Amino acid sequence: MTPNLTPEERELIKLVGFFKKRAERMIEEQKVDQEYSQLIETCDKLVAQIELHGKNRDIVLGEREQLKSLVKDNAVCPKCSSNANMKLIGTDVNDKGWKSNKYKCRKCNIEFVWNAPNNPWDMIPYVENFLSDLEAKLQAEPDQSLKEHTAGVLNLMKANLDKLKPVVEASDLDLAELEEREKEMADMVKKFKKHLLIEKIRMED
Repeated sequence: MTPNLTPEERELIKLVGFFKKRAERMIEEQKVDQEYSQLIETCDKLVAQIELHGKNRDIVLGEREQLKSLVKDNAVCPKCSSNANMKLIGTDVNDKGWKSNKYKCRKCNIEFVWNAPNNPWDMIPYVENFLSDLEAKLQAEPDQSLKEHTAGVLNLMKANLDKLKPVVEASDLDLAELEEREKEMADMVKKFKKHLLIEKIRMED
């Protein structure tokens, strides 16, 4: 699989390809000394590094996309209680900063925002808030059988939340590391491109 590279990374790989062909020919013709052999080796190492970074970028961003898809709305129109004629038309942010999907019911001709977040990052505080409210209600519930049933639901939700949290935290850590590496790679690509352009001018003299 070819990694998804930035335009700058692709440009440098193209430049490396041009430089290598020219340098190898000039080494054969003994027009340049062997220091170019070392530079060719450095070029190969850098290209391998760029491609490895591109693959890692694809993995981290791909995993985040998969993580987003874990949260699925079971949204229904508040008027006709059906999801048969609904169309996703955008997103909305509530006062707590949680993002939710916005829908239009073509049958009822109404727009509405679904009452739950559309992503795992906002779903965690949303569920924590819901569990806190549910626990408070449970304390005041006089019906023992209802209390036991609700406690079972509560424990299940807590278990699911405990599974989701470390996955989201690991993804955030991977993204932070990727962003740090992106800065380093962008800097390296910029400097090496500059260096190769100077060498290219030297070759043409």
